[in-house]
Amino acid sequence: MKRLATKLLGGLFVLMFALPVLAKDVRDGQLSLEPVRDDRFSVNGFTMGKAELYGYLSELKSSEGLQKIVLKRSKKASDAQRSAIGSIARALELEAVDAEGVDLRTPQP
Repeated sequence: MKRLATKLLGGLFVLMFALPVLAKDVRDGQLSLEPVRDDRFSVNGFTMGKAELYGYLSELKSSEGLQKIVLKRSKKASDAQRSAIGSIARALELEAVDAEGVDLRTPQP
């Protein structure tokens, strides 16, 4: 019984330090996000609105050196979502592009 408990604790200890490395959002200074319904966004399986996304990106900029936002599946994004990403990027002084490389910081006609 003692041996089993030691193995379980050892396994939990390894997972505790391995999971944050595996779940790292920012890679090479950039973060990919996807549009979802109701003008919300998905980042690594987590869905958030504009305000939550702003706070999250602000934290990633200061803690992990976020420099660029990439909007994946940009054809499914509404104009409001594209505009929100551009506005957030301008406010946080980040680069923002869609999957095709179009700059989202400039207002689209």
